[in-house]
Amino acid sequence: MQFFITFIDTVKFWIVITLLSIILGTCALLVALFDPSGNLSHRISSLWARSLCRFNGIQVKITGLENIAQDHAQIFVANHQSFFDIFALSGYLPVQLRWVAKASLFKIPFVGWSMKAAGYISVDRSNKRKAYQSFVATVEKLKQGCSVVIFPEGTRSEDGTIGPFKKGSNLLAVRANAPMVPVTIVGTGNIIKKSSLVINPGPVRIIISPPVHTNAATAKGGADENVLDDIRQTICQNYEEQA
Repeated sequence: MQFFITFIDTVKFWIVITLLSIILGTCALLVALFDPSGNLSHRISSLWARSLCRFNGIQVKITGLENIAQDHAQIFVANHQSFFDIFALSGYLPVQLRWVAKASLFKIPFVGWSMKAAGYISVDRSNKRKAYQSFVATVEKLKQGCSVVIFPEGTRSEDGTIGPFKKGSNLLAVRANAPMVPVTIVGTGNIIKKSSLVINPGPVRIIISPPVHTNAATAKGGADENVLDDIRQTICQNYEEQA
C-alpha cells in the first residue's frame, strides 16, 4: 500500500512540476520583456515554487521572519538537504532573491529560460575565470539590493548531516557589505533523497536566525572564518532541535 501511495505522489509531483514550468516559465519570459530588472520574473518563480508545494501537499512553516530586512540586501546562508530546498526558500522567503546556480540548469527548457529572465546567476565551477565572473556578478546583485541564497556546504547532504562550510559566502558578505542570515532547513531531505526521483511529501520547517555582520577590518584575506563557524553552529543547533 505504501509503495502505491509513493508511486502516486511521485507521478503527481513530476506532472505538476512539468505543467507549472511550462505555464509559469512562459509567463516569466513574457514579463521580462516589460521588466528587465527581473523582479516580476522572480515573483512568478516564487509563485511557481509555492504552488508546487501546495499542489503536492507539502506544508512549509517558516519562523523568524522578523529577522529578514526589507530595506537592504542580505545573504541567506542555509544548510542543503535536497534540491527541494530551492522550492521551499524561493517560495517562502518574502524578498527579491537572485539564485546562484550551476550553468547546466540554465539549459533546461522553460525552467532555465525563466531563471535567466529573473536575473539569476550562472556559475561554472570547473572554469576559474568564469567562476570569478559569477562571484563579481553576485556582488553586483547584492549592491543593487537583491538578496542571494548560498549553500556553503557546496553539495546536498546524503543523510542530513551538515558538512563543513566553504568561505565563499563570507567573501561575498565582505565585498558587498551585506549581512549574512543563518537559515535552517528541516524536512526537505525526507521529501526527496539525493540522487533519487522518488517523492515522499512531508512537512518542511524553515528557521530564520538573526543576521550576522562581518567585520572587514578584522577579516583576513576577505573572510573571517570564525563568523562562518558561528553561523554553522547556529544552523546545526536549530537542526538538531527540530529534526
